[in-house]
Amino acid sequence: MSNRGWYPGHMVATQKTIRELAPYLSAFVEVVDARAPELTRHRPLASWVGKTPIILVLNKNDVADPAATEAWIQWYRQHGITAVALSAESGDAQKRLRGAIRGRLKPPYRLSVVGLPNLGKSTVLNRMVGKNRVRTGGKPGLTRGPQWIRMDDGWEWLDLPGVVTPSKSRDWRLKLLGVAPLESGEAEDIAERVWQLYHPGAEPEAWLDWGKSRGYLQQGGVVDRQRTADAVVTGFRTGSLGRLSLERPGDGGDAV
Repeated sequence: MSNRGWYPGHMVATQKTIRELAPYLSAFVEVVDARAPELTRHRPLASWVGKTPIILVLNKNDVADPAATEAWIQWYRQHGITAVALSAESGDAQKRLRGAIRGRLKPPYRLSVVGLPNLGKSTVLNRMVGKNRVRTGGKPGLTRGPQWIRMDDGWEWLDLPGVVTPSKSRDWRLKLLGVAPLESGEAEDIAERVWQLYHPGAEPEAWLDWGKSRGYLQQGGVVDRQRTADAVVTGFRTGSLGRLSLERPGDGGDAV
């Protein structure tokens, strides 16, 4: 099935807008997840933007394995790709991203932020243009309609409508990261996979013991499997279970 056949209408519009506006932009800022930066790239983007440079933002680096993130930054540098690791929630995000842009480009700066759902595209843009200037939320496609945002210092940002959708949305890691929807009944399998990453060699369903210790119980003292699985997934996403990355350079993971 072709991509055009299953993209929602506003996502097709995003692709068309990117192709049309690329020649007028200094660069595209592609937001990926620092825990799986290649998995969360959108490979067709390179063909959409033509010769316009792409600057990678490895967002959510505060919950990624620092050693893995540094390895990715070095890997991208070796491949001639400008990449910066940051947390869009951090106060220094604007300074870090602007520094990376200035290191790659000369003014004037006319840029657009793009990326897969729920990786922090709108949050990154908000950091660059001012708090709450762009609506954010967990529902993919919340941003609607191209919008130019011109800053007093001459920087210009294009807020594009919609989002691009991962073609490999069945990959369990995309579901864990929140890029693809987590379907009913999948949380337990993903919780098992995550627990094995945090605790290699752990007994099967050891995460249920953790749930029991947290008091996630049903009547009769039986562990609530769904609640525990959801807590494991949330613990990974927020970093409360520890900083963990899902891929490293050389793993062979393909962008989506």
